Amino acid sequence: MAEENKNGAAPATEVEPQDAPEELKAASEEAAPPSDVESEPEQEPQISTFERLKLFLAETNKFLLMYDDLVENKDKHKSVFLCAVNELRERLVTLLQRYILHTMVKEDFLYKHIVCCGGEDAEAINTEEFEEHYQEVHSEADKAISLPELDEIRAYSAEVKTYIELGKAMNNDLIFSLKRLLRKSNSVLAGHLG
Repeated sequence: MAEENKNGAAPATEVEPQDAPEELKAASEEAAPPSDVESEPEQEPQISTFERLKLFLAETNKFLLMYDDLVENKDKHKSVFLCAVNELRERLVTLLQRYILHTMVKEDFLYKHIVCCGGEDAEAINTEEFEEHYQEVHSEADKAISLPELDEIRAYSAEVKTYIELGKAMNNDLIFSLKRLLRKSNSVLAGHLG
């Protein structure tokens, strides 16, 4: 009998299951809850603390090498560069203060370090005053400006923000590179070439 089923025509009961899988699939799809894997965006792979440090140090050193070239032609669109560099500077200060409090100015936001308008005899203003000045004077005119140099500065600034949020380690090499970058940023904000 078993041989008859293998060699002979399939019984009628076996024909029905061929149609049944489609019905079963439809029924099982309705009964099963939707998969969370499909609806969730892919999560970033977990990076170890020291791997993240290594990657951030490499990114920082790469940016440090490009920095002078990025800010070289800042005078043409000075206010936009000052805004981007000031945002970067604030993030650098935040990150450095986490690890080297004893050598940083505690009330750094009051530090008058930005020279925007007025040429040689312009007074330096602090971050808060610069933000007000930028909104009043430059904001509308600067909306249409898009430069690759600014994109690079903003991209690295975003990397610093990410490291502030996720980074847990620091070493002397990174502190040294961040301090160099902070000095260069201060120089640009004060009206000198970075």
